[in-house]
Amino acid sequence: MASEAVFFDYGISRLSEMIELEKRELEKRELEKIVLVYKELLEKLTAPNASLSEQEALKILLARDAISNALYNNLENCNLAVIEIKKLDKKLKDNSDKLIDFIILDEYRNNFPSLPKNWWWYLDIDVEKKRIESHPWNRFDGLIRIIRVMVWTVNLTLLGTLGSLFLVSGSGLQGVLAITFPGILSLLQAQSELTENGKKGFDKLLEKIKLPQHYQEEAKLGSTLLITGLLLTIWLNLPSISNSYKLRGKKSEEQENLALAEESYLQAINLYPDNVDARYKLAKIYEQLQDFDSAKKQHILAAQAGFIDAYNDLAYLYIQEGKNGEAIDLLRKALGLLEKKENQFEELMDSEKLNLKTQTYNIYKNLGWARFEQNQYDDSVSYLLPAMAIAQNTKYKQYIRSPGAAFCIYAKILSSTDEKSSGTQKTWQQCRELLESRLAAGESINPEEDTWLYEAKQQLNN
Repeated sequence: MASEAVFFDYGISRLSEMIELEKRELEKRELEKIVLVYKELLEKLTAPNASLSEQEALKILLARDAISNALYNNLENCNLAVIEIKKLDKKLKDNSDKLIDFIILDEYRNNFPSLPKNWWWYLDIDVEKKRIESHPWNRFDGLIRIIRVMVWTVNLTLLGTLGSLFLVSGSGLQGVLAITFPGILSLLQAQSELTENGKKGFDKLLEKIKLPQHYQEEAKLGSTLLITGLLLTIWLNLPSISNSYKLRGKKSEEQENLALAEESYLQAINLYPDNVDARYKLAKIYEQLQDFDSAKKQHILAAQAGFIDAYNDLAYLYIQEGKNGEAIDLLRKALGLLEKKENQFEELMDSEKLNLKTQTYNIYKNLGWARFEQNQYDDSVSYLLPAMAIAQNTKYKQYIRSPGAAFCIYAKILSSTDEKSSGTQKTWQQCRELLESRLAAGESINPEEDTWLYEAKQQLNN
């Protein structure tokens, strides 16, 4: 009984193997039939002046689907068929541009329950990709992308720098508006570069405006350069924007709103540190606020940039502090700058000539004052006399802020040597008249000038 059972099991096993072999043989023959159909359809596709119906084109793809399914179930026994399929697939790929003339693959893909995964259902996309890559305008797309990334990096750097400048300066609505528009464009561009949705969105926009694909990389570079242009325009106009804040500060100063004037001058300097005139005006604000340390700091920075008035006003502050030697060093440097301008006097405009003469007066007056404080009267007089000559000139007199100062200092020198002379009295009289005329005009005088006016009255009344 046991031997009969073993024999029966063996028979069943052999029968199963025979059935399986027969099944595989049938599948192999079925695969060969499908491959043959696939081959015949491809021969029709590749024939000269081929003309296929949509149904015939669809049969090619469905035949390829059938081959794929057959291979999946019986791959190990189909070596020769696989080699043949590989050749046929190459033929299909090489003639994919013909196939898509007879069938719209996109419509079939979208009608399937789920998108197909096999490559032959996407031949239209491959053809389009090859067409794009082969266009002469697309040969340099890789280089254009690299350039675009480099320019985009520059844009972000510029945007960050400008943003920090306007934020630090507290530039208000004007500054916010100046940086907001290019900032938004830069962020949108960043999204289109760094996110898949952003890339697709920008590509759809280009397609919507019907821009040919071979120009799209150039268009993207153009949009990047446009933002660069906007940012560079703002950057190159920082001096002008800075000057607008300086003018606002000047207006506030004229309205005696020193706090707002200080704020505007600071904004101007933060936006453009080389705005020397704004530094000088800020220093004058600090002088009015009695913040002499801050005033000297701004004067020093302006003087380092070659601003002559800053040399003079810084020297003035040093004289008040009794630092006459430091003041004289500064004033001599200012004289050197004045000499360069004096050599080109005839080439200067009238306003520049006027400014040069008032600067010359102030520097000579302060040199005479510093030397007077050092009791070096002869040297002091050598500076005061040309200063007084400028102050007596009707062309310049009204533009000099303290024309009486030189006369007052000179009168003090004369008083120390010959108190009773008529020349001394006349000089004291000029000192008094010039100071009183300023007071009568509603102007203010400096503390030392107030002292000199009192002294002049005392001298003239004796």
